Amino acid sequence: MIPPRALLRLGLRSLMLHRLRSTLSILGVVFGVAAVVAMSSVGEGARREAIAQIGALGIDTITVRSRPSSDPSPVPGGLRLSDAVSLRAVVPHLLAVAPVREARLSAEAGSRHTDVIAVGTTPGYADAARLRSGSGRFLSDLDVREAKRIAVLGASVARELYPLSDPRGDRILLGGEFFQVVGVLEGRALPRGKGSPIRTRDVNRAVFVPLPSLDRGSDPRPDGVDEIVLRIDSGEQVTGSAEVVKSLLERTTGGAAVDVVVPREILRQKEQTQRIFNIVTGAIAAISLLVGGIGIMNIMLASVAERTREVGIRRALGATRRDIASQFLVESSLLTSAGGAIGAGLGGLGAILIQLLAAWPTALSPWMLLLALLTALLVGVGFGLYPAWHAAQLQPMEALRHD
Repeated sequence: MIPPRALLRLGLRSLMLHRLRSTLSILGVVFGVAAVVAMSSVGEGARREAIAQIGALGIDTITVRSRPSSDPSPVPGGLRLSDAVSLRAVVPHLLAVAPVREARLSAEAGSRHTDVIAVGTTPGYADAARLRSGSGRFLSDLDVREAKRIAVLGASVARELYPLSDPRGDRILLGGEFFQVVGVLEGRALPRGKGSPIRTRDVNRAVFVPLPSLDRGSDPRPDGVDEIVLRIDSGEQVTGSAEVVKSLLERTTGGAAVDVVVPREILRQKEQTQRIFNIVTGAIAAISLLVGGIGIMNIMLASVAERTREVGIRRALGATRRDIASQFLVESSLLTSAGGAIGAGLGGLGAILIQLLAAWPTALSPWMLLLALLTALLVGVGFGLYPAWHAAQLQPMEALRHD
C-alpha cells in the first residue's frame, strides 16, 4: 500500500504537469463556493444585525407608534397619554410602560452645538428601554409632575458638547429653552445597516427630558404622544400581550394609523426569510458544484485514458487496484479542495466588496467556510469515484498494449 504522503506527492506532480487543464477544470467549484460564501455572508450579516437591533429593543418589549401621515395639517387622533394609562391598567405581565414624544432639535453648550433627538418621556422609559446611567441620574416622577427643565444626555451628545468636562450641573440650550443636565447615559452600540426591518432610536444621540417639558409646537394635542414603549415580564408572554394592546388601541384611537411593533415576531419573520434565502443560495451553489463536479469527472476520465499505459506499468510492478484507485481519488480531491480554497477566498473578498459598495452588513461565519471546503472535498471524492474505479479495473496486459 502506498503511504499517504507519497500519494499526495504523486497527485500533485500529475496535476502540475497539466496546469491549464487542472485550473480550467475547477472553475465550476471555484464559482460555486465563492457564490455560497458571499451570499451567506450577506444573510449572516443581516441575521446578526436583526438580532443586535432586537437585543437593543429587547425581545420582551412592545412598541406602539403613530404612523406618519401624509397630511401636513395636524388633526386630532393618534396616541395620547390616556392610552398609556389604559395600557398600564389592562395589559397582562407588564413590567414598565412609558409614553414618548420626539423632536429633532439643536443643542448648544457654550460655543459647541450639535443636532440631537429630543425625547420627552417618563421615568419608566429607563426600565422599558434598558437604559443605564453612566453618571448622575435619570428622570424622576417629580421632574415629570412639575415639568422641570432638566435633561439627561446620551453618550455621544455628552462627548460632543463636553469633551473635557463633566456636564452635570451645567445648562444646555435645547430648542431655544435652557435645561439643566442631571445625568449622562452609558453608551450603547447600535447597528447601522441598510434596509433594516426594525427602526431603533439612537439613544447615544438623544437628550431625555420630562414629557411635559418638550414643547409640541403647533400640535393641537397637548396630551398627544408619538410612541408608547411597553416591557413584558417574559418573552413568551409578548405575543398574547401584543394582542391585548392591539385590541385596546383599536377602540381608544378610533381606528387611527398606529403600528404595533413586536421585535419577537419580527425576529421570527426574519428567520423564516433567512431560511428561504439559504435554500435559494444552497440551490444555486449546488448547481454550480454539480457542473464543476461533472467537469472534474470528465477531466479525470480523460486522464485515465491518457495514462492507461502508466497504470499498466504500475500494476505490472506490483501496485494493487486499491493503489491505483487511491491515486486518482487523491488527484480529484486535490482539484476540488484547491477550488474550494480559492472559492472561499474569492467569496470573502466579494463579501468585503458588497459591504463597501452596497453598504450592506456582511459577516463571514467560520462554520460556513468550513462547510464550503468540506463540500468541495466531497464533490471531488464523489465525482472521482467512477474514474478511479475505471482505472482500477484496467487489466495490466491490456493496459501495457495500449498506445
